[in-house]
Amino acid sequence: MICSIYNEIIILTLLLHFISVGAQNYYLDRFNYDITVQRSDGFTDYQPEDWEQIQCDEKSSLESCLAYTDKWETGRDWAIKTNYCQWCPEGGDPSLCNGNRHHQSPINLERVVGYEPDTHYLTNECIDIHWMKYEDSVCSLEQLIDADAFSIERHSLRISQPVAIYDNINQDIDGVPDGVRLQCREKGIGSRFGRIDFSKGFSQWWYLSHTDVKTPSEHTQDGKRYDAEIQLHHFYSVTAEEAGTNNEVATVSIFAQAYNDAVPYPFLDKVICQWRRKEYNVRKECGLDPVESTYPGCFPLKRSKRNLRNEQQQRSISSPTNSKKDIDFLTAQDVILYNDQHRNNPNHTNVKIHMDEGNWAPAEEKDWDTWIKEQSNEMTEKEDIYHRMRNEYHGGNHTEELHREFRKLYQYEELEWFNYWPMLGVRTEYYFRYSGSQTIPPCYGNFIDMSRVGTNHWRVMKDPIRIHSRQLLELQRLSAERIAPIGSTVNACQSDTAAKVTRDPMDPGKIVDVNNARPLMSWAKPHFKTFCECKDWESKWPEDRNWCAIEDINERFYDKPYNYGW
Repeated sequence: MICSIYNEIIILTLLLHFISVGAQNYYLDRFNYDITVQRSDGFTDYQPEDWEQIQCDEKSSLESCLAYTDKWETGRDWAIKTNYCQWCPEGGDPSLCNGNRHHQSPINLERVVGYEPDTHYLTNECIDIHWMKYEDSVCSLEQLIDADAFSIERHSLRISQPVAIYDNINQDIDGVPDGVRLQCREKGIGSRFGRIDFSKGFSQWWYLSHTDVKTPSEHTQDGKRYDAEIQLHHFYSVTAEEAGTNNEVATVSIFAQAYNDAVPYPFLDKVICQWRRKEYNVRKECGLDPVESTYPGCFPLKRSKRNLRNEQQQRSISSPTNSKKDIDFLTAQDVILYNDQHRNNPNHTNVKIHMDEGNWAPAEEKDWDTWIKEQSNEMTEKEDIYHRMRNEYHGGNHTEELHREFRKLYQYEELEWFNYWPMLGVRTEYYFRYSGSQTIPPCYGNFIDMSRVGTNHWRVMKDPIRIHSRQLLELQRLSAERIAPIGSTVNACQSDTAAKVTRDPMDPGKIVDVNNARPLMSWAKPHFKTFCECKDWESKWPEDRNWCAIEDINERFYDKPYNYGW
């Protein structure tokens, strides 16, 4: 009798758990950069070694799959259907991965591949013949703020190119009644994503989806790991059907290195202030006090913010055929949350990204040589003034007062916004090129033997942006002290970061290190690593031209590898 009652209790408990999970419609998987944790609420936070174990029910509940932060539906007729993560660590057991097939990211990037062909066994010729031209989106800083585009994710600090839901788009060019489009609009232009032009093998533009900032860098260069990495994620303008294969995604990545005597990079200060604004708003909604720390030059956090997303949606929806009040697409790739959830529903019509004609317009008629020279001169002038201020009025030290004074002098709050801001600070056109995967689950990179299709195409710039150590500390703090928003499924209004945070054992309040970088993966032939530099095309940056004037390739590659410091 007792056993019977006990069994009934067990069955009832399992049934209630099943009903609870089914009602909430989520898979109990997440990921982090520390150790695998079986949480008391049923969720599992998987460490990088275990990312292969992450499972999401793509047929029904991918919308709520917390492990797949980037799901890469670009509205261009393709979808992710599996978890591509493999544990292929650098220096690890080669039997863990097939060395002739895998191309996981990140990897160690080596300049030796840029040697002249046949001079080294690792050489691999760069086939690119021109720089990556980048043209801005119509999203202004104010539009991004109003659209809540600055977010503190568990795995990164993010700037989204926000998209909004529209029903019954009368002018829709693909005939599909439901869709999304870039939320930002400009009179006379409409809605236009930022775009970048890759060389060799890509006949169309790549479009900017979002920007992630991680500490430290995920990639290394000749064994060196940098203090941070800024990743500009893009989707391709050619559909899978047009390409005749799996679709592709791309990331342009820029290192950042902190120095105590470097000039604070003004664009980074601008975005830091916006992430602090987000932090303040989340804490306020959760009934928590603001953080005690301050950051020099950031505005008083009292601005009243309208919800422009809801306003634009209300203005744009006309005679909706079905309700999508519970659906929220934050970036172009998040459309997969809806499409994959209904992939097997015969009555479902895939949500498309509506792209105004301006996205297909010819390249801008712009004197890029003059513009880039102006950018270089302007940054050099600001650096000279900063160092004079530091030496003449602050005893050669960087102080919080100097930081505020310098920002005020150049009115950083009035600095014209540019969504490709990392491409200016890096001051180089040269980069490493390789074929890999995403660095977070589901690690998209559907390798096809001896082919570059169905992959994440990486362009990693050779030089880091010089930032100030104070900026790095704030990037680390924002990630380490993340509070989950009030609507989060897990840990709402509680501390919740995927980063591995190391604190001073003698002073637990002091952060020593914050790591939200996937460990290095082993190098394999399918990565197709190359290094594009001076011999491949002439750069417009004066700094590059000075560097290219160094004739000895070993000196250029290793003794004086950057455009500064010599």
